[in-house]
Amino acid sequence: MVITCLHGFLGNPRDWDFLRDAGFDIETPPIDAIPPCGDVLLGYSLGGRLALQALLNGANYQRAILVSTGLGIEDEDARAARRASDAAWAQRFESEDFDSVMRDWNAQPVLAGPALARTRDDYDPRALREWSSGTLPAVASRLHELTIPTLWIAGARDSKYVAEAHRGASLAHGRVAIVDHAGHRVPWEASGEFLKLLKP
Repeated sequence: MVITCLHGFLGNPRDWDFLRDAGFDIETPPIDAIPPCGDVLLGYSLGGRLALQALLNGANYQRAILVSTGLGIEDEDARAARRASDAAWAQRFESEDFDSVMRDWNAQPVLAGPALARTRDDYDPRALREWSSGTLPAVASRLHELTIPTLWIAGARDSKYVAEAHRGASLAHGRVAIVDHAGHRVPWEASGEFLKLLKP
């Protein structure tokens, strides 16, 4: 069983090395080149959004694991506001001191908790400009189309994505796992519990 792992915003393939170290067979393709088929598709945050888009557009996997994954924004005014916010962040990432912007980014309540070290090389402008939840199609109305088992994982401290996990699982007839003592960055904040959840 190979797990295809998609990282989040500012992430990189090395984020998943701990899975390989734990004995899992993984592949870490660029998130703009998701393989069209495979065993398990695992997406975290931005990677989860892109995983859902791929699955709903015909990607063929045996099961999917969505971690800290939102379903997108349906209201047009809210979508426009999110696009404006993400464009402002993109401008900051592209024009200001990287470490200063990272401090402000990590200070957002949704990201409370330990942060992974990042460099400017980890920034992909498409993440905020093309793959924003204000830009990608919302998926809630289509989740009933998924016929594969889905597992929705969120950290208990991340109330927004706990709600999204429950909603996504109910719409896709999937399962939910809420991890205690973790926030948005579940795989790295609670790696032991996360590894247990990945076992078939």
